Parts: sequence; C-alpha cells; structure tokens
Amino acid sequence: MEQKILQLIKLIGDEVVIFRDFLDYLNQQQEALVANDIEALERVTTQQEALARKTTAIEQQRRELVASISSDLDRSQEDLNLTELTKLVSTQQSEELHTLQETLLNLHDQISDQKAQNDFLIRKSMEYLNTTMAQLGLTENTHSQSYSAESAPPRTSRTAAVVDRRA
Repeated sequence: MEQKILQLIKLIGDEVVIFRDFLDYLNQQQEALVANDIEALERVTTQQEALARKTTAIEQQRRELVASISSDLDRSQEDLNLTELTKLVSTQQSEELHTLQETLLNLHDQISDQKAQNDFLIRKSMEYLNTTMAQLGLTENTHSQSYSAESAPPRTSRTAAVVDRRA
C-alpha cells in the first residue's frame, strides 16, 4: 500500500505541474487577447488543448489508483479524499499530500480567476466587433448578432456585371 501512496503523490505532483503550466498558458492567452495577437492566441489554445488531454490521462490513472487504495483499505472510493487519506498514512506522506492539496487548491483558485478575466476580455472583444460591424452596416441589430452561423446576415442576390468583349 505504501507504494501506491507514493504513486499517488507522484501523480498529484504531475497534476500540480500541469496546473502551473495551464495557469501560465492562461496568462499568455490574456496577453494575446490584449495585444490582439491571433497567432499567439491560436498557439496558446493548442497548448491548452494538449494539456487538457494530458490532464485527462493523469486523472484516469489517479482514479484507478484511488480505487485500488480504497479497496486495500476496505473503504468507499467516494469517501476517500486527500484529507481522509492524510489521516491514514505516515507523517511524511501525510505532509506531502497536505502540501500538494493546498497547492492544487491555490492553483485552482488562480486558474478560475484568470479564466474569468480572459472570458471577460473575450466577451468585450466580441461586443466591440459586433458594434463595429453594426456601425459599418454589416448587421441589423447589434444586441442580437454574434459570430454564429445562425446570426450571419442574409445573403442578398446580386447580379454580377457582365462585360461583352465581342464588341
């Protein structure tokens, strides 16, 4: 069981690294949004997607490991969280788990705050673009328009100018 706890500590440490990287990417995303740097925004988005896939894989490993640990302890997997686990392991492992838990919670709060700021910037950018499009006469109603297929302005049929080159 001690080996499984050490594996869990390593997996949670890996999650901490991923969360730190994700927070860094959110900061880069904000910089790209403010600078209106589409290339940087696309690059950061790609990196975030790669981290999301990596997080999913580590999360699956962690769930399987927690299921195995809960089975060894004859406890329900739903009742076995990090706080409960720190009570059941050695002092050193308990301290490591507690530190990792605090770090994860802190990173989660920072990520939530940064994501909210980025979402705000994105909404404001979209509002600005919609207003600009309305001022240019490209939309009918600024408040109901967005960049979705359903809200695209209707196409009007225009006749193309035909030049008769035979004359």
